[in-house]
Amino acid sequence: MVKILIVLLLIFALTGCSDDGDITKRISNGNNVDKVINEQIGKVAKENNPTDLEKEASSEAKHDLERQEHDTTEDISSEVDYDLTNMSSDMVYVMVYQMMVDPNAYNGKVIRMEGLYYPAYYEPTSKHYHYCIIQDALACCAQGMEFVWEDGNHVYPDEYPGENAEVVVQGTFETYRENGDDILYCRLKDATMKVINE
Repeated sequence: MVKILIVLLLIFALTGCSDDGDITKRISNGNNVDKVINEQIGKVAKENNPTDLEKEASSEAKHDLERQEHDTTEDISSEVDYDLTNMSSDMVYVMVYQMMVDPNAYNGKVIRMEGLYYPAYYEPTSKHYHYCIIQDALACCAQGMEFVWEDGNHVYPDEYPGENAEVVVQGTFETYRENGDDILYCRLKDATMKVINE
């Protein structure tokens, strides 16, 4: 089972990697769940049967996560449903991908993750968005999870850390749509943020 998971991760890493400009473009457009799902499925479909791979990856990720949660129950706060800070970088990458593929399974769950802080300004909404960026083990691919720090009243940039600061973010997973936009986005709301290293 471990070999299958490693092979799947390598396939996702090789087919999902792109240059930094593409990552910045995706992040600046927000966490577009539908877009990420379609891109990943399209890339994998060229080399393999996407249905079988998605079922295996989903099953493996959930099984490993259940085992991880059972093994570390004493180490994490009872408030956290999924503590990604205790997982390997490969497993974290898979979990974030799984959240994009099946966001309804994570709605209302408390997630804790560690990554690099990244702010982005999106002109059509005239808003600043804040992300926790997580890289895979090969450091070639990145996924960002948007978060809203506490009630969203913190002043940017005065109260936020510098770009690429190491942070631990914990909040409640939710999906939402912007006014006049049919795209489904996801984020951690009511999040706490701890700066580890600036």
